Amino acid sequence: MKVLRLFIVFLMLLACGCATNYHSKAVSKARAYVLEKMPDLSEKAIYTVKYKPPQILQKRLLLSGGTPNESKNDVMHCCIVWPYPDEEGMSIIVAGVSERRMDDWTPIRVIIRKTENEPDKTDDKDKDDFGGPSSK
Repeated sequence: MKVLRLFIVFLMLLACGCATNYHSKAVSKARAYVLEKMPDLSEKAIYTVKYKPPQILQKRLLLSGGTPNESKNDVMHCCIVWPYPDEEGMSIIVAGVSERRMDDWTPIRVIIRKTENEPDKTDDKDKDDFGGPSSK
């Protein structure tokens, strides 16, 4: 009986330890994608992509939960962004689409583009999805 209890405790600990951080997996995919698709990056840019933490931006495309509240099944446009060290105000942006928790995120395109320094986080106009039903 003790062996069965120890086995159950072991399985519970194993299940708790197997939690996956999907955001870090997506960042790893984005890093590999940038290095593959942009082989002519400078050493500073390669260092930035490899070792600096990126910013993750998400915008809801489709409601999958049936309500305007956040759902883990919503289809999101997710961008992983690093500052481009060779030009001020420019960023390396890897775009992809996935669910909100990013477990199935795959990169679609990488670009270097001018971005705003700090996006306005208090602006409520971007809370609705693109063209779908809104809560207003």
